[in-house]
Amino acid sequence: MSTPNPFRTLSGIALVVLAWAGALPPASLAAQESARQRAEQTLPADVYRELVELASVSEASGVPPEPLFNKALEGAAKRVPSERLLPAVRAYADRLGQARGALGPGAGIPLLVAGADALQRGVPADALRSLPADRPRSPVSLLVLAELMESGVPADRAIAMLRRAMDLRLQDDRMLDIPVRVRRLIRDGVPPAEAMDRVQRLLRRNRGGSLGSLLPAGDTPIADRNLLRDRLRDRLRPGG
Repeated sequence: MSTPNPFRTLSGIALVVLAWAGALPPASLAAQESARQRAEQTLPADVYRELVELASVSEASGVPPEPLFNKALEGAAKRVPSERLLPAVRAYADRLGQARGALGPGAGIPLLVAGADALQRGVPADALRSLPADRPRSPVSLLVLAELMESGVPADRAIAMLRRAMDLRLQDDRMLDIPVRVRRLIRDGVPPAEAMDRVQRLLRRNRGGSLGSLLPAGDTPIADRNLLRDRLRDRLRPGG
């Protein structure tokens, strides 16, 4: 497996997203509680001072500081040079700010972190903004949106799928089935847009139930949502 770019993954706070989705044990969150103190102990004094200033300015604009300290700690753990670390954290703060603008003042840290990741993966801010605010917007739904668009699903179809899933109050474990099934159809030669349409039709028929019947008759069943959880764990864990 190739080594990811140090800042292609999310900060340590992204473990909140995975634990919230059931992908990581709650104990994984314990080390996230004192990110600022650990940053002070870990980073060079001048880097830490600039980081504190950045966090203060970002917090004043509605961006929570915790993800920024975790991002810096992730970079330090990967031995990213200071001249690269701070610009990367600033870029991350900018994405968090865009996510805040798109998702609104009520979005919590896990949702903002997922939104920043989606933006980095090419999801337009308008796509995040278009998701209905009067429906439950989980971090998993934003990760699923990014997965669908990275699979080649057109933005309008991916958004329509998410809106439908939100209308149905689809639980996260069922939400994770959607990109797994879409990717399987694409691997079987179905164009991404058609694959998305098939899954959406099945979801509409089943009213949010199992998507297992989508697989061709006689096909070997693939790993269900755990497949996607494994991919997200590999993608988001610090040092991964």
